[in-house]
Amino acid sequence: MMRRLLALLMLTTATMFAGASAATAQGTAYPTRPVKIICGFPAGTTLDIVTRIFAQKLEAALGQPFVVENKVGASGNIGAAESLRAAPDGYTLGVGGIAQAISMSLFKNINYDLVKDTAPIAYMSVSPHVVVVKASLGVNSIEELIALAKKEPGKLNYGSAGVGTAPHMSVELFNQIAGLSMVHVPYRGTNKAILDLLGGQISLMHAPLTTAAPHVANPKLKFLAVTSLKRTSMLPDLPPLAEKPGFAGFESAIWQGIWAPKGTPKPIIDKSHAVMNKAAASPELKAQLAKSGAEPVVASSEEWAAYISREVDKWAKVVEEAGIQIK
Repeated sequence: MMRRLLALLMLTTATMFAGASAATAQGTAYPTRPVKIICGFPAGTTLDIVTRIFAQKLEAALGQPFVVENKVGASGNIGAAESLRAAPDGYTLGVGGIAQAISMSLFKNINYDLVKDTAPIAYMSVSPHVVVVKASLGVNSIEELIALAKKEPGKLNYGSAGVGTAPHMSVELFNQIAGLSMVHVPYRGTNKAILDLLGGQISLMHAPLTTAAPHVANPKLKFLAVTSLKRTSMLPDLPPLAEKPGFAGFESAIWQGIWAPKGTPKPIIDKSHAVMNKAAASPELKAQLAKSGAEPVVASSEEWAAYISREVDKWAKVVEEAGIQIK
């Protein structure tokens, strides 16, 4: 009996070591053929541009093509779901960001779980929203904006790129913290919203940095704050909302990252992560991303996984309180 148990234990141990050795060997050899990266947003969008920049770095370092495929639709969720249904072998990766974190609670019939189904590889980049108001509103600070909105509840309105988009949810979070009631005006894209802000048709918006920055000198607009935890190098004079009383920890950054399907061998995750973190720390990549209004982020895979989980939880609370859902 004892001899049998000992034999079984030795077999189990040998199997475990064999599996670990195979995974390590797979990671050492990876990749041996082209790798596909699925992006759920169109070519030319910030996520697409950032993904292609990092894909070039992966290709140069690992010696195989990293090909970006755009599978567009449903706020990036078609592409995200497809990437997570792929074999967990490192040859199909996915990219996404804040839109996917919001989608977990926004869409009634979402067919993947951003926390449970992903093996996060690297946090690629981040870009804040900018709190910008029409100059004729007569406010020069966040404190004055809140005071006006409370004095005239329901009178101020704000534009966004559409229901459930990051600019919409950013203002919803702002409203909920400050106890405000401002009217949402959804547009088909932020460019149309900023045009109406310039024309005075709407009061304000939380505009993506890339949308807002070209208008920073326009006298028709007043820039009040950024929604990142710290100042951005692209608009260094603007304070973060997080520095304002009552807004400690406020963040509604437009972030992007790359993942593999759950179950992808850790050596593959680690190898890809090391390349991307090295690239993110380089001045060259920082300059490349700055053209798209983004900044690179150096973090461990575990730190990024924890950030994804916090973002999903945060936006779920905002969506629930706002009573928003898309079927």
